[in-house]
Amino acid sequence: MKIIICNSACFFKEALEAKADLERLGKEAITHPMKVFFRGKEVPVEEYYNARKEGWDEEIEKLKENLMREHFDKIKESDAILVLNFDKDGKKNYIGGNSLIEMGLAFALNKKIFMLNPIPEDLSYTEEIKGMKPIVINGGLERVK
Repeated sequence: MKIIICNSACFFKEALEAKADLERLGKEAITHPMKVFFRGKEVPVEEYYNARKEGWDEEIEKLKENLMREHFDKIKESDAILVLNFDKDGKKNYIGGNSLIEMGLAFALNKKIFMLNPIPEDLSYTEEIKGMKPIVINGGLERVK
């Protein structure tokens, strides 16, 4: 089973841990890239994300577009996605914009959508998440089947 991990940028360490755990369970797991070509050199993806916080420019915009398209292509070739929805900025089980559209793509392609933690109740798009019928695994990666 090929699983694409979807998460907010701040959960990179958790994504790598989930990838390793899924692989121990015999799954093929893919995360967002950990390194990107940015400002003329290959850098850890955190450098790109930190630069985004300081301001938006054409290079950042193009890299964001490419990263999104690459992850969408991976979702198209997968069996399922796993959304890592941890607490963020005071929001329980947060799901950000990027993860939401990745879920929407998986839903449109009839892929299984697994969610690590329960559906957040305090987002303006909670109804849409519920409508996609994600399989909530409550932290139990062995439930990804």
